[in-house]
Amino acid sequence: MIRCALAKRPVLPPYSDLCVIHASLLHHIECLRPLTTKQVDQLCHGSVDWSLKQTHLSQVQYQIDKGLGSGLLSASRQVQSLGYTLRFLLENSGLPAGEVAAL
Repeated sequence: MIRCALAKRPVLPPYSDLCVIHASLLHHIECLRPLTTKQVDQLCHGSVDWSLKQTHLSQVQYQIDKGLGSGLLSASRQVQSLGYTLRFLLENSGLPAGEVAAL
């Protein structure tokens, strides 16, 4: 899913395809956010690493609420942004690398 969201394309995909990718990304993000939040909460509060990850986590809800947008370019960029967010959540979720590679 991350590869699909972050793929470099010479031509933007149809809006309907972006809607499908968007829905899938949102599902995965909602599943992983609690795991990642738990992992980040275990870091030393106030450390640089904790602060950076907390900042990233706090922006996730804003990205979700933003929606896909009505234009093809804005939808493509939103899908890409959510792909990066999903990658961050996976990398910081504590899941084994094999499970992470599946997405």
